[in-house]
Amino acid sequence: MRLIAFLLVLSFFYAPTAAARPDFEAAGKSVRELLGALVAADTTNPPGNEARIAKIGAERLQAAGIPARRTEFAPGRENLVARLKGSGKQDPLLLIAHIDIVGARADAWSTPPHQMTEKDGYLYGRGVADDLGMAAVELVVLELLKANKVPLRRDVILAWTGDEESGGAGIQWLLENEPESIRAAGALNEGGGLRLNSKGVPARIDLQTAEKTYEDFTLTTVGPTGHSSTPLPDNAIYRLARALTRIEAYSFPPRLLPVTRAWLAAKAPLENKTRSTAMRSLVESKGELPQDSLEILLEDPLLAANLRTTCVATLLEAGSRVNALPGKATANVNCRILPDSSTEAVQAQLVALIDDPKVQIEATGNFGSGAPSPVAGEIPEAIVRRAKAFWPEMQLVPFMSRGATDSRFLRAAGIPAYGISPILISDEDGSRLHGIDERIPAKSLQPAVEFLYALVVDLAGDPNP
Repeated sequence: MRLIAFLLVLSFFYAPTAAARPDFEAAGKSVRELLGALVAADTTNPPGNEARIAKIGAERLQAAGIPARRTEFAPGRENLVARLKGSGKQDPLLLIAHIDIVGARADAWSTPPHQMTEKDGYLYGRGVADDLGMAAVELVVLELLKANKVPLRRDVILAWTGDEESGGAGIQWLLENEPESIRAAGALNEGGGLRLNSKGVPARIDLQTAEKTYEDFTLTTVGPTGHSSTPLPDNAIYRLARALTRIEAYSFPPRLLPVTRAWLAAKAPLENKTRSTAMRSLVESKGELPQDSLEILLEDPLLAANLRTTCVATLLEAGSRVNALPGKATANVNCRILPDSSTEAVQAQLVALIDDPKVQIEATGNFGSGAPSPVAGEIPEAIVRRAKAFWPEMQLVPFMSRGATDSRFLRAAGIPAYGISPILISDEDGSRLHGIDERIPAKSLQPAVEFLYALVVDLAGDPNP
């Protein structure tokens, strides 16, 4: 993709304060240097080793005169929390990013995954987009606020958390042990962000305001064992197969949450006439969802997954030998649950659906969940205001994530959280997260600092100190 020159030609616009305009060119270079160090630290989870990155961040913050605290939630695994004090007129603003990364097979990449490399206008490296890039931008923004003596009406907190990729042990430790260290009126996190269109032009704000609840269920059946030459009734594999077939044939009823209604309203103008009409019909519906419009939209698996809870078999295990009857069979069924429902309700539905008391159904793990954050309000309005100041054609697209971030724990703790990475990437770049050759545009770092700085000053700056 040809990178657009005007990514670096931006108007700076934010709520007035007594502070001078920072040197954003230098700040962009600072982010790049820091991001390179974070990528090289290799905090692949497992095992994590987030202490490596927490140490780098703590040293930077100490040099800037910003108090920071490292907390260990497991051997070699740490969070980092820093706070820039404001006047206290309003409750704090939280900037959060996770510092663990998913694994990467070096032989599959075109560049070394744990060495940030510039190639063809992009920065390649595991974590540059998920989520080390955001972590670096947030820290540099905190440094800029401090260096430019920006008057603040609220504290600005920076939290780098560990273990987001494997369940969120880092954020859970903070909420259980030091909740006041990150207590805030709202949080800016990963999960959404600023997006380029196919021509490389900033086009939309994907604002994540809700997440589906992640839950795995283990289905277990048992049966008589013996030699396979003498088949017996009540075969464990056949009983399990019947249960899975019933799950396959069932679809949870579609429901339109407020965030999904807003998402469809934003997407409708971008679709063809048939889909656009169907989307508008759902958006404008007051009671029962129109069946004809649903049928059109549910043909698309992506749209369908946003309109209903989903459950799908992902793992199977049965038997011990090819010539022996299986004494036990198990399957994992992965469910992504709409945030207005619950694990218990879905488990009850699976029990009723399978209708076989000899199939044991057990929820495995506690992955956490939280109610959606408001689609309207101070933070979403500031995000739109700042983005449009830089890129007037930007359109807001609120959405519910089908995956999971640390935001679910913040929302459960009463902290509205919004997924809004400041780094401009394309959908194609976004598809590389957790995949091969993760990358971001090399020229996206300075605009990211400018945008996030303006947004934080808007949300936390004090025009009348």
